[in-house]
Amino acid sequence: MIRTLGTLAVAGLLSAGAMAQSQGDWIFRAGLGNVSPDTSSGNLVFEGTELEGYQIDVGSNTRPVFNLTWMATDHIGLEVLAAWPFEHSIKGDSAIEGLGKLGDTKHLPPVLSLQYHFRPNETFRPYAGLGINYTYFFDESTTDSLHQGIIGTANAALGTDYSGGSTSMNIKNSFGVALQLGADFQISEQLFLNFDLRWIDIEADARLRTTTTDGAGATVNLNSRVKADIDPWVFSTTLGFRF
Repeated sequence: MIRTLGTLAVAGLLSAGAMAQSQGDWIFRAGLGNVSPDTSSGNLVFEGTELEGYQIDVGSNTRPVFNLTWMATDHIGLEVLAAWPFEHSIKGDSAIEGLGKLGDTKHLPPVLSLQYHFRPNETFRPYAGLGINYTYFFDESTTDSLHQGIIGTANAALGTDYSGGSTSMNIKNSFGVALQLGADFQISEQLFLNFDLRWIDIEADARLRTTTTDGAGATVNLNSRVKADIDPWVFSTTLGFRF
C-alpha cells in the first residue's frame, strides 16, 4: 500500500513537471474574441462649428482571435495578439440618435504585451499584461441617413439649398495602451483552455467629406469631423497549445 501511494505521488509530480510552463516555451492560442466598445463621443464639428449633442456610438463585434507568446523566463512572457478584422456599426447618439446607423468600419487591433505569469508550474495559471496597441481602420462606409443628416444640418445652419451627392468617411489609425488579465487551465500536457480580458485605449478620429450641389447646380464640398474614445473591453476564449 505504501509503495503504491509512493508510486502515485511520483507519477503526479512527473505529470505536473511535464505540464509546467517554462523559459523558452512558445504558446499559441486560437478562439473567439468579443470587442465591446465603451464609447465616449465628442461633438460633430461641421465646417469649423461644433454642434452640441451631435455624437456617435459604436457597436460590438465578435471575431476569431489568435495570439503567440514567447516565455522569456518561467514568469515573463512576450505576447502578440492578432485577429480576423472586426467590423463595427456606427450609430447616431444623443441629438442625432434618430438617424440610426451612420456607417461601418473594419479594424485590425494588433497588441504587443509584456506579461507576468504568477503560477507557471500549476494547472491554473493566471497572468497580467501591459502592452501597446495599434488600431488600423479600413473599409469605412457611410449610409444615406448620415448624408441626409449633414445636408439637413447645412441647410438649416447656413440657410442654403444643398441637395444630392454623397458623404465619405475616413478614420485615422490609433496608438494606445492595453491592459490585460487572463488565466490558462491545463487540459493535457500540451493543451489548455484560456480566458482573457483586455481594456484597450482606442481613439477614433473620423473625417467626413460631403459632396453636394447648391441651388445653382454648382458642386460644393463640406467637411466635418468627430472624435470618440472607443476604449473597448475585449473578452476572448481560446484553446492553447504549448510547444
